[in-house]
This record gives sequence, structure tokens and C-alpha cells, in this order.
Amino acid sequence: MKSKIISLRNDGRVYYRQAMKKKHHGSYRDALNLMERALNESKEREYMTEYAYILTLLGEYDRAEQFIMTEFAASNFDTTYYYELSEMNVLIEDANKGLLFGILYAELHKDDDYYDDLMEMFTVEDYSNDELLKEAKEFVGQYIFQSYFMSGQIETSLDYLDDIDFDLSNKREFRNLRGMALLFLNRFEEAEAILTELLKEDQTDMHALSHLTLLYFYTNRHDLYVKFLRHLEVVEPLDEDDRLKVGLVLNFLKKHKEAYQLLYPLYKKKYMVNFQLLHALSQAAYKIGEVEEAEMFWKEMQLYHPLDEIHSPWQKEQAAETLNKIIDEYLQSDDPHKRILGLFRTSIIRPEDVILGSPVWDLIEQFGNFEKMYTAYIFNNFKFQKFDILHEGLEVLSIDYLDRDDILLGWIDAITHIDISELKESGKTYALAFLYVYYNDGFTVETLSEKYQVYPHKLKKAIEDIKQNE
Repeated sequence: MKSKIISLRNDGRVYYRQAMKKKHHGSYRDALNLMERALNESKEREYMTEYAYILTLLGEYDRAEQFIMTEFAASNFDTTYYYELSEMNVLIEDANKGLLFGILYAELHKDDDYYDDLMEMFTVEDYSNDELLKEAKEFVGQYIFQSYFMSGQIETSLDYLDDIDFDLSNKREFRNLRGMALLFLNRFEEAEAILTELLKEDQTDMHALSHLTLLYFYTNRHDLYVKFLRHLEVVEPLDEDDRLKVGLVLNFLKKHKEAYQLLYPLYKKKYMVNFQLLHALSQAAYKIGEVEEAEMFWKEMQLYHPLDEIHSPWQKEQAAETLNKIIDEYLQSDDPHKRILGLFRTSIIRPEDVILGSPVWDLIEQFGNFEKMYTAYIFNNFKFQKFDILHEGLEVLSIDYLDRDDILLGWIDAITHIDISELKESGKTYALAFLYVYYNDGFTVETLSEKYQVYPHKLKKAIEDIKQNE
């Protein structure tokens, strides 16, 4: 006789109710785990809302805000999410953000009750309702744009600007933001049109001047870059916000002494002490020889946004020195195979941004077609089977033989002479087969298979292919 099993239909509601009970009793970590399970079952708005609130109660506001911002973008910028952002900031007692997000939500959705709650909760003096609403629109617009921009979601930040009121997006501050976003998306013509117009309207606009200087730097328009850089270096910024912008740009352009002179007073006055300011100060201080101070700024920066130490100015300097050695030894070689190896070595440098603005790109212009195609493969996602095999092989061989140019150059030579249409295995497998045939230091097929996680029968077949191409 079959036993009857009664199953409970679960769309996440059971986990949600359990989570709310845990939250009510102050067991926030248990509540969070249950709410995650509810969300796995169904993306209900109330689940998302409570998930963000519980994170906030656990002291993980940044994670909660990032979650809500992701959902906000996914919903095509549904402004009801301003309510959650207001409530989350009330929970962490950030009065300014709590009030301004709430004011804008209440206005857009005609929620008079919430507006009244805000007025009872916060003491607002010397501001009319219209002034409060104007401040809320400008603050929220800039805050959300910067949140997406600073997290690398630049396309999303532009989409958001397209979604807000035209009158707001046409204000000088927002036109500058648009120009900056277009610049960082390499949409140079659009960015230049906006920034040039802004500077025509106001020659003291430090934001437009800063971004145009960057634009001319990026586009290698040397004369204009030098002209605008001189303006930046000699013009005294009008206020703290301008000093911050100009200091950040000068630091990026490697004018570290000038950047430090602008940024350090802002730090001392505690003006907008944030990730950007501390990151720039750490770089500038290191470059002018204030190493202990640079380490202090780097450590304090971690409180705002943790960043791997590989991006620190001292490790970036080491990476730059490595790149210079690669340029001297490999990329300026007359041997095309050494240039290929140099490109591979360049591709594994971390952090990757040290190659921006380096002489590498000028050298590549003088390379042959094969090296140029490999450059496109490793840096621009160009697809080509031969490079799949070549690059995979270099990756696996470099695990243990990065200092063995004879092995790496031997592999490059071997693969450039093999008819890849006949190859059936991966580049990793063929590279290990190449190692077995030509540089066997006493290892067996079995030891190679186990160490590098490849199937023995595939490695044996690759060894046969390599021997046939001798």
C-alpha cells in the first residue's frame, strides 16, 4: 500500500514568515538566512525589502544598499525603491539621506502620511516644502548616479540620467556627470560636445575643465592636453568640491605633488572624506615619498570600500617595474616569438591598469599581424582557435615554468608550426604533451595527469599528435 505524502507548497512564504519571527526576536542572522531562502524561491518585493532591512540591522548597510540599487536598476528605476532607501537610512540614523530619499518618495507617490511621518521624525528649520523637494531631487539624483558610476556600472548611471526629469538632467551638475560618464565609456565625441559647451558657458567650471583635460589625455591630443593641464595647475579652485575634483584629476595625470597640495587640506578639514579622496591621497603621498602616510590613508580607505592590496601604490609600482622589464627584454625584441611571450607576460600583470598609457601600445603598432591579432585576443576578446590553444598552453606552462623562457618560447614555436585543424584536444592538454615530449624531467603521463587535472587518455593522444608534428 502506497503511503500518502502531503507536501507543503512553498513559494517562499513559509521562509518569509519564519524570517519575520526571527527578526522580531532579534535573531537577525537567522532571519537573514531564512530570507535568502525565501528569495531563492520567489523574488517578491516584500522579501527583497525585508532582506535589505535585516542586512542594515546587522550593520551591513553597504551590502543592503548595493542590493537595493541592483533591484532598482533591474526594475527600470522604479522610484518606489526610494522608500526602502529612506527607511534603511533611518535605521542607521543618517538623517540627511533618510529625509531626502523619503521626501522625494512621498512627492512622487503622493504619500502624504509618509511625508507627515518624516516631518515628525526630523527637525527641519528654515526650509520651505519647495526648497526641500528641490534639494531632495538634486541630492538623490547625484547620489544614485555616483553609486552606479563608482561601482563600475557606468552604462547604468547614464540610463538613470536618461530616466530622471529633463529639467533636472539639464542642470549644470548633471550635464557634467553625463560628460564624465561618456568620457569613461570612450564616447569621446559626445563627451567633448557636452564638456566644451559647459566650459563656454562658465570658464570657471572646474569639473568641465578637469574632464576635458582627461579627454585630451585619453585621445592623445597633446597640445590641447598640455594647454588645459596648465589651466588646472595654475587656477585656484573656487570651493572644496572643485578642489576635490581637480585634485583627483591631477593625481590621475601623475601630478602627485599638486594633487596632494589640493587634497590634503580637504582631509584635514574632514571635507567629504571618502573612498575617492583617501585612494588618491594614498597614491599621491606614496609618490612624493610619504610612505607611512600613504599606508595610513590606504588603511583608512578600507573602512569605506575594501580594496585588494594589489591595487596599492607600492604594488602598482612593482607591477610598473615588471612591465618596463618586459618592454625592454621582450616587446622591443626583433624575435616575433619573444614579442608574443612579452604580450603574454604583459597580460598577466596585476593590477591590469598599469598598462594604461604605457609605451606598450605604441610598440604594438609596429608589430606584425600575428602579434597584433594576439594582442586583440588577450585584450579585446578577439576569438581565434589558434590563440585559444596558444594562450591556454602558456597559462598552464607558466604555473611552474614562468621563469623558463626556453620552454615557453619552445611552445610558441611549436604551436605556430602545427596545423590546428587536426588538433582535437585543449591547449592545456597539448602544452602538457609538448612538455612531456621535449622537456621531460622524469615525469610520467600519470603524474602530469594528476598534477594538472587532465584525463590520461587525452594526454596520450596529444602526445601522439605532438610527435607526429616533429
